[in-house]
Amino acid sequence: MNKRNLKIIKIYIISLFCIVLYFLLENSSIITELVQKSEKGRYGSFLTFFLTGLFKYGLLVIGISIILIMSFMLIRERKKTLE
Repeated sequence: MNKRNLKIIKIYIISLFCIVLYFLLENSSIITELVQKSEKGRYGSFLTFFLTGLFKYGLLVIGISIILIMSFMLIRERKKTLE
């Protein structure tokens, strides 16, 4: 395997890691515990809930985007070499 293929595999693994981390955050009680603890704070629980939601859905968007972009680039490159 050459270095290019290893880089592509590493990028796909990072993407899958982001998606798995999203599902772990979605199905765990970490976020609800953080929101409950932050109710005592100055701004209440909204800011914590908002930031954790941004982080969680950011992971999902990044993971899916990387897969789609890399697949599109590889398919486009394959089509060019076949022509």
